Parts: sequence; C-alpha cells; structure tokens
Amino acid sequence: MNELSFFPVLTEELIDACGCQCTKYTFSYKDRSQEQELKQSGKNTVKLSEPTDSWKVEQDGLILKKEVKIAHPHLLYGKQGIAPQGSQIGICIIWTNRSLTQTGYILPTIDNITPTGRTCTFLHEFLPGEIKGDLELSLVVYLKEQAKVVATDEDHLINEAGVTLGDIETLYLDFNSIYMEFPIEECNAKDQPLWWVEFSQWEDPRVDLFSKENICLYLNTAHDDCPMVGETIKNLELLIQIISTTYLLIFKKLNDEERHDTKNDVGLNPNSICSIMHQFILAGEPLHWESDESLLKSIQKNVAKMLKEGND
Repeated sequence: MNELSFFPVLTEELIDACGCQCTKYTFSYKDRSQEQELKQSGKNTVKLSEPTDSWKVEQDGLILKKEVKIAHPHLLYGKQGIAPQGSQIGICIIWTNRSLTQTGYILPTIDNITPTGRTCTFLHEFLPGEIKGDLELSLVVYLKEQAKVVATDEDHLINEAGVTLGDIETLYLDFNSIYMEFPIEECNAKDQPLWWVEFSQWEDPRVDLFSKENICLYLNTAHDDCPMVGETIKNLELLIQIISTTYLLIFKKLNDEERHDTKNDVGLNPNSICSIMHQFILAGEPLHWESDESLLKSIQKNVAKMLKEGND
C-alpha cells in the first residue's frame, strides 16, 4: 500500500473505517485422511511445524483457512472510497511460490454480502508437490466488476475489472531449514583457499535481503575435499564447520541494536538478513551468547542437526 498509484487505493485508515477484521491463518495437512493442525512460529516470516517433525510440504501438501469480515463495505464505494458506485469489489488471496516460480489466486469458498456486512471464508488445499520451499500469501482487494456508468464526482476512481485496489495483509511462510536458503557459490580457483565468505556494505541488515548480493559463501572445488551441495552433501562434517563459522561471522557483524532486533523479531523485513538469522535462532536449540566460543559451539550443534536431516 506504499507504492505509487494514480488512483485511490486501500489505506490503513480505510481498512479501519470499513471495519475490516481478519482471522489468523490456520494451516493443516491430511495424515491418513485425518486433518492435523500445524503450529506457527515467527511474526513477519512464519515457520510451520508439528510435534513429530514428520510433515513435509512437498510430500504432504498444505491446507489453509482464513475468514475476512467487513462491517461497512459500502464505505469502499463512492468518491471517498476506492471503487465507483455500481461496481463490485472482490477479495482474494494471491499466492507466490518463489522456489518453483509459481503464482496463483485463491477465491473465497463463501462470499456472503448482506446489508449488515460482508464475510469471506477461504479454504484451499495445496496438493503434495504443488509448492515447496516458501509461500507468500497476500490478501488482496480488486475490482471484480466495473460500473456501467461512472458519476462525474467519481471519475478519479479506477473502473477497470481485474485491477488490484490494495493489500489488506501479507504473510510469508518458510518451509525449509535455513541452510537450504544459504547463498552459496561454487568456484574453481587453484590459487584461492578452500572457502571464504564475502559481505557487501549493508545499509540495514533488517531490510537488506539475505541473498548473494549481500552475503555469499564461496566453496572452491579446486580442492579435493571441497564440500559439494546437491541432492546429497559430500564432506558433510566440513560443510557443517564452514556454515557454522559463517553464521558466527554474520552475528558478529551485527551491531548491538541489530542483534537485539534479530533475537526479538523487531522491525525485520521478510527474507532480510536479520529475518533469516531470527529464523535460524528459532529453528534449533537455544543459542549460548556468553562468549564467541559458546555461541559457535551451539551454532555447530544446530547446523549439524539441520544439515544431517536434509541429507537423509
């Protein structure tokens, strides 16, 4: 909703004025035809889990549910709203799966419009194999049907079916262990060491993306013992030490305020350096911050667990 637009779009003030209320997403999957709810952790970027750690989105799929209520939908129409009188506003969920470069939309299974308000209920199942790695869910308002006639005092409003009129909220899901997201580049350079890491000049790691542009771990295949990352991992124990040391370097690069915000998920943009580090903190046993030595040791334990699970 902060993007530049040449016509009125949904604002926080209008969301509040029309009495829009959304339930929290619930996520589940089918286990032997029985539906099992998944636990959520995190704020801006959410990870899903269940007690036995047997659920995998690629193998078991994912079911989502959500309800949206608008107490005063008429406030969205007219010269003070975002759509002309006589048009029809639609509500849907736009989903994006970056890992598979797929996107799509989810329409309400129930869309009940009455004089006293509007209720949209969403229920959608991603079948096994349809998504993997990550999922972005944007609750979107759009112009479903345009008005046949637009009043003069409403000609500043968009009247084109299919145009997005704003987002109500966005949620990011991360299905992978953190090591799967780690920006690794293989090279072959006989005059270079086995591995090294390069950091860019971060403006703010709470905003800057956890990507090769900002962090890159180089593995040099010119060395016979170089770990290889693929369907399985060659020289796993060495890779554990390399990635653990890199995580330590990242934590050390953060200043006190950035480290505090990382630990507490304060003001972290999704997929930012600090957001991914926060997910790493949540993913395993508690880290020990008393000294660099104790921090590295606890990081090693968690990286070893994640890499060995991913290499099974």
